[in-house]
Amino acid sequence: MMLEKIQQSMQSPIMKALMFIIIVFFIGAGYFGANMFGGDPEEIAEVEGVSISGQAVQRRIDNMRQRDGVEFEKRYPTEASRQQLRQSIAQQMINEEVVNAGIAKAGMTASDQQVKEWIRTFQPFQLGGEYSAGQAKEFLRNNGWSESFLNEYARERIAAAQLQNALNSTGFALDNEIETLYRLQEQTRDVRVLRVPVSKFADDVSIDDGEVESYYNKNKSRFMQPEQINLKYVRLSSDALLEAKKAQITEEEINAYYELQKSAYSEPAEIQVAHILIDNSIDDAEQKAEELLQKINDGADFAALAKEHSSDTFSGENGGQLDWADAVEQSDTSAGTGWAPEFEKAALALENEGDVTDVVETQYGFHIIKLLERREGETTPLADMRDDIVETLAKEAADEEFYSKESKLNDVLFEFGDDIEKFAEQAGLEVKETGLFNRSNATGIAAEPALLEKAFSAQVIDSEEVSDKIVLSSKDIVYVTATDYQAETVKPLEEVKPQIVATLTQEKSAKDAEDFANKVLDALKNGEAVDSLIAEQELEWQENSALKRRDSGMDFALVSAVYQMSAPSDGQSARSVESLFNGDYAVIELKSVNYPDVAEMDEATRAQLKQTAKSLSVQADTAGVIEHFKSTVEVKQ
Repeated sequence: MMLEKIQQSMQSPIMKALMFIIIVFFIGAGYFGANMFGGDPEEIAEVEGVSISGQAVQRRIDNMRQRDGVEFEKRYPTEASRQQLRQSIAQQMINEEVVNAGIAKAGMTASDQQVKEWIRTFQPFQLGGEYSAGQAKEFLRNNGWSESFLNEYARERIAAAQLQNALNSTGFALDNEIETLYRLQEQTRDVRVLRVPVSKFADDVSIDDGEVESYYNKNKSRFMQPEQINLKYVRLSSDALLEAKKAQITEEEINAYYELQKSAYSEPAEIQVAHILIDNSIDDAEQKAEELLQKINDGADFAALAKEHSSDTFSGENGGQLDWADAVEQSDTSAGTGWAPEFEKAALALENEGDVTDVVETQYGFHIIKLLERREGETTPLADMRDDIVETLAKEAADEEFYSKESKLNDVLFEFGDDIEKFAEQAGLEVKETGLFNRSNATGIAAEPALLEKAFSAQVIDSEEVSDKIVLSSKDIVYVTATDYQAETVKPLEEVKPQIVATLTQEKSAKDAEDFANKVLDALKNGEAVDSLIAEQELEWQENSALKRRDSGMDFALVSAVYQMSAPSDGQSARSVESLFNGDYAVIELKSVNYPDVAEMDEATRAQLKQTAKSLSVQADTAGVIEHFKSTVEVKQ
């Protein structure tokens, strides 16, 4: 039973199963589940009635692009790589919904109180190690989550944790399994080892020209020179234009931009309030709000009442406190506080910290508003903004020049496409060369994935014309033409001769080392003395009377070879020649295997091995649950 679990634990589906349970809802670009997106006709799959659409997949990819920026473009520069990403994301979303559906079928759910507690401990909502209502709202706003979606997401996570806990609680370890692990882990071996290095025999190897030529003729496929190409290219990049543009920005332009954008560098006065909301779904909502206001006026704690009674549970958990807002009214030129008009008007009318409004009615219900704090506005001085302004103006100028030159190149490509020098001249650009390169040794611009993909295409190789535009990334394009192409060919013998000699030397040395090791082994088996034979090669035995698996006194490769051997039987030593990781050989004489007395196992070791055995059991059970989900959940593609 134990061996079965060990074998199962080594199989990759188990690790995948664990990842499903632990991080299935966090795969890919963010926290979004496929069930966020509905009604898209571009459906690619349906899992238990939940539609997964191409649009949903694209949104997840867009989130990745927004999060990773330039790095995303570098990782997925070609259409082929982006198509592969789309397929991967689609499968991830299907897998997520399979697990969701499986958990739902298992009847695992969460109470409202569990959801509330989970939300308070959700890591993105933490600030300084504690729950922050402001942090929570910012996260929801930035990620486009509604409160209802958050609650559903929390229920899914709690259900997943319930499943994992259920699996953990059913895992067990039998005493004989623990003892078997202990015997395997703590055994020692009495052994002597003779390492036979291949390098010992290299000096005696001779390779003649006939052998080299014969090897070359039989293995020409190993000596292929891959196809190579040299490109002339014209590159237009906004980033390359940027530094020159910075030097051209004048003080007058900087001052003018600062004055024009001064409002953007000014922090308006801000206000922070707390509120208690009694929403319209509550019976006698206005009356209840009036009663709470009376209690506040009589000296009751506003924050405590907000926590207990407010329908706005997020702010209520924080005493009704809302985020800071600009202390200006909504207008055609300002978004104002962002609050409902009635709420905004009442809040801005509060003058002193601690002042409380009368009951204010909005479309959401009835509010009581308390002024917590006001902050005066301020303007960032020009000196602090100068570098940013130069960067902005230079970038605008560089982008403008980029688009102008790009348009010019597009216009003249047909007319001057047969001469890259004249083509580049039309936009005032320089023609450069890559030098000969192949797919594996490309450097610089030649290594750009989008260019590398096009470089060896028939459109470039077979044409003397300037290529179509190749987009390396946003505002970075290149046009190319081939000046020299060399098809794949076999490298000449003289060029690869040193490589062949080294290979043949290694092969002959290895054969001689193996033959020597077997000669020693045969002598041992026949009861013959081997000391003089070993001395001729200046080798010596290494002996260890209690070699452990993690013994640092012997080379790891030798220890591994020793522990691959079966225990000797009938009191006779087991002898073998083993190949090592680096190509050397070893003659191993395993005299005995010593197992520890299980009675001497201390409690700490027993506890550790018990946990190991239990983990193996849980992994096997988890894999079974995942496979069961796959067999019971309906997936249409």
